[in-house]
Amino acid sequence: MKLKNIMALIILGGVGGSLFLLPYMKYYFYNQMLDNTQLSGGELGFLISMFGIASIFTLIPGGVIADHLSNQKCILGSLLATILLTIIYSFTYKSYLISLIIWFLLAFSTLFLAWPAIFKLVRIIGGESASTAYGIYYASTGITGASIGYLMIKLYSYLSINNSNAYSLSILILAIANIFIAFIFYYVFRDFKYKSISNEAKNTVNQYLSLLKNPNIWLISLVFFCTYSLHIGMTFFNPYLTSDFGLSNETSGTLTLIRTYIFMSLTPISGFISDRFFKSTLKWFLTVCPIILISFILLNFKIDNSLILISISMITSFFVCTIYASMFSILSECKVPINIAGAAIGLVSVFAYTPDIIVQPLFGHFADLNQYHLIFSFLMIMTVIIMIFSFIILHLIKKEK
Repeated sequence: MKLKNIMALIILGGVGGSLFLLPYMKYYFYNQMLDNTQLSGGELGFLISMFGIASIFTLIPGGVIADHLSNQKCILGSLLATILLTIIYSFTYKSYLISLIIWFLLAFSTLFLAWPAIFKLVRIIGGESASTAYGIYYASTGITGASIGYLMIKLYSYLSINNSNAYSLSILILAIANIFIAFIFYYVFRDFKYKSISNEAKNTVNQYLSLLKNPNIWLISLVFFCTYSLHIGMTFFNPYLTSDFGLSNETSGTLTLIRTYIFMSLTPISGFISDRFFKSTLKWFLTVCPIILISFILLNFKIDNSLILISISMITSFFVCTIYASMFSILSECKVPINIAGAAIGLVSVFAYTPDIIVQPLFGHFADLNQYHLIFSFLMIMTVIIMIFSFIILHLIKKEK
């Protein structure tokens, strides 16, 4: 892969890393949000559910737009709209109603404009090395998200000692970061040229309808649903460690940033292994899912040693990051045409991110009741489903050949 393409993927990862920090802030700022907004874990979960509900109406139209309009303009518009919503939230976070409206609108400012456009660009730039390209993208996403999130946590810890505006000022860090990323993205991509295949075949209604008739698309959607459920589950190690083992908010939040973002910076390694040695993302899924399953089985036993628990959570989170970061490359493996890739990404994303509507509040409720074993049991089931349907998709691909 050319250096110019790698740099482009890194910049796109920077966009993804900063753009979604606000809607998914509870992942790394959970206890700080509880303390300042006076909301319960279930109510925080419903914020993301509101984001997920809105995504149902935005992802597919956003995918079609990504197939027809400039992907660069879609992404830049997304950054500008998200900056505005971030600034508004920093002054209105004490109102739950306004927060719900903001999280609903965030789906339009992020998912509608940027999500399919970003992932279509990643696939075009990556070419035949799709898994590696997605790995580079998510590595950049991880480093960017971890850096900004860690800065937020440290700033809040410093200011909260004697400043009542600590939470609001911490939120403004996100707006500043998005402004900075927007300038870099515009500068790099204003003259960026890539070979887009989208113009080589004219999109027709029949082509889009063919997605609905493709059994692989629906099986992929189910695998994505379960994979994203695992990704959500990883964020609940944060309240688990603070409530059951007494870790400080700062320490637990830092561990969450490592699990959620730093591990993402290592995903190009798994992407390279998947492309170079397995020649298949699905085979990588079938290799690491048994490890994830064993980890959840162990977590269902009562573990009193916090060091052992942290180690298991880190191992589990690392492998979950590797499959989450590479899951969209399954579309390339299934030979979904690039000229309707935006619509395909939008369609599978509707189902992939439905856990934001269902799983988030459910896990939040379990966390409020301190019933974390129910979360781990649910994630065990999701892992088994991933293994079963990854095998089925792989069989269908071989059959088609």
